[in-house]
Amino acid sequence: MDIKMQIPISVDLTKEKGWSQNSQDKYLYFIGRLNLHIEQYQDEENPINFGEIITPYRNTDHSEAGKTQTFEHKYIKISIEETTRTVLLENEFTSNLAAELGASAGFPVNLTTNTFSSKLSAGFQEKIKTSVTRSLSNTTTVSSEVSIKLELYQKVEKEAKELHLAIAGYKKYRREVYLHYIDYLFVEYRPTTWGLRKKKTNLPRPVGSEHANRIKMNLPLFKITFWEFDPMASLIYTESEYKQLPNKIKNPDRVITEKLETPINLPLPVKPEKPTLYTLSNIAFPLRWIDRKGPWTKEDLMKLEMEEAVGSAWWFQYGPGKKSSKKRK
Repeated sequence: MDIKMQIPISVDLTKEKGWSQNSQDKYLYFIGRLNLHIEQYQDEENPINFGEIITPYRNTDHSEAGKTQTFEHKYIKISIEETTRTVLLENEFTSNLAAELGASAGFPVNLTTNTFSSKLSAGFQEKIKTSVTRSLSNTTTVSSEVSIKLELYQKVEKEAKELHLAIAGYKKYRREVYLHYIDYLFVEYRPTTWGLRKKKTNLPRPVGSEHANRIKMNLPLFKITFWEFDPMASLIYTESEYKQLPNKIKNPDRVITEKLETPINLPLPVKPEKPTLYTLSNIAFPLRWIDRKGPWTKEDLMKLEMEEAVGSAWWFQYGPGKKSSKKRK
């Protein structure tokens, strides 16, 4: 099964706070997004692994041939999607990805060229490999306790006196995580022609139908081995049979993360995954600087823009500078 995943997720990027702001330029924002390709497999050699005892019961002289039991079972459910994100978000490079992009771009000079992506790919690959390898040993598993009701029907012969056990069944899965490509975007508020109002600009701009803001990676990152509880599995054994069972899982809630070396080669999509960063930036940022939401008033923002318009063409033709020009004449 093939899975696509993006970090950060699109919902987080619909708000301005989900983007990084340049510490030296308050009018500049940027984001770098990881686009993952994940392949998930089920263990074919051991499709069912035996877990804990859910409930014991035994037959008596008064038991019927058919026996139905309803009981509640609590187990730990692993959120593989969130665990996958955690592995990447906890490593140093991913947390600083936007800043790395900003520094490498040499903003704003190189953003108008198409050499930015190819220049970064090799250097980023090595940094990501090193950073992910370090974070694997400190992986935080995201999980929750789940309670379900199970109904068990088992036909038992009256002569059977041995204790019977209902056993939890688990399926074993392996997930291989690849970094397919990185897409990025810079959002800058630039002065208009007269140098007064600032409007939003997305960089780099698409070239025709081609989005120039993607860095092809196809980098193997890590693999995750995990067990998933199967509530439909009907595993009934006698006590003596259970003692002889292979593949018993002592810690079904444990996730194993390992470095992945298997290469993969995927073509860069003709069209990027939707929603694109261009679309998300239009949701997160208004067209005009003064329309941005924050702990300031529109008057505060207009005052800032007025101060920065001093000396511009607008200032001397239409603004306060017009009066000083007349005086000089």
